[in-house]
Amino acid sequence: MANHHPKLASLAKALAYRKGDFASLEKREDELLHALEEVRRKKGEAEQGIQQLSALIEAFKLDPADVRHIRTTPRKTGSVHGLFRGTLVKILKEARGPITTAKILEAVRERNDTRINLPLSQRDALRKISRDIRTMRSFGVVVRYDSGSGNQPATWLWVGEDLE
Repeated sequence: MANHHPKLASLAKALAYRKGDFASLEKREDELLHALEEVRRKKGEAEQGIQQLSALIEAFKLDPADVRHIRTTPRKTGSVHGLFRGTLVKILKEARGPITTAKILEAVRERNDTRINLPLSQRDALRKISRDIRTMRSFGVVVRYDSGSGNQPATWLWVGEDLE
């Protein structure tokens, strides 16, 4: 730029900034339009899926309007699907015999894995472990070793296959 009056230079500078802003905004507008097209495409696919499933439901003489929607919720940050139950399986296998729920809790805490969200309260932690072990029992890979009577701690035994 040639040597001009400061006011003219200031106007030229402002114009240059505005042109830069305009170019950035045009680029952002294009990105948003592409994103909008993608969202509309996915929305159309979802509507087609709803229509197909509604037709199937109507074939069973049900009213599709009675079906409520489910809002997807993200996982807790840092959690890994199946890590807790996988840790319980490893502990039960490593025990190579009957092991109490309290001993399992000690073994989980000794591993000190920050990705396992174990409750701080011992009672709540034992409940969480017991709940998952009962689920594994329903699949037939764990059995309750003791009779389960009185206030005795539950003792569990791994009877599943070792795939390793």
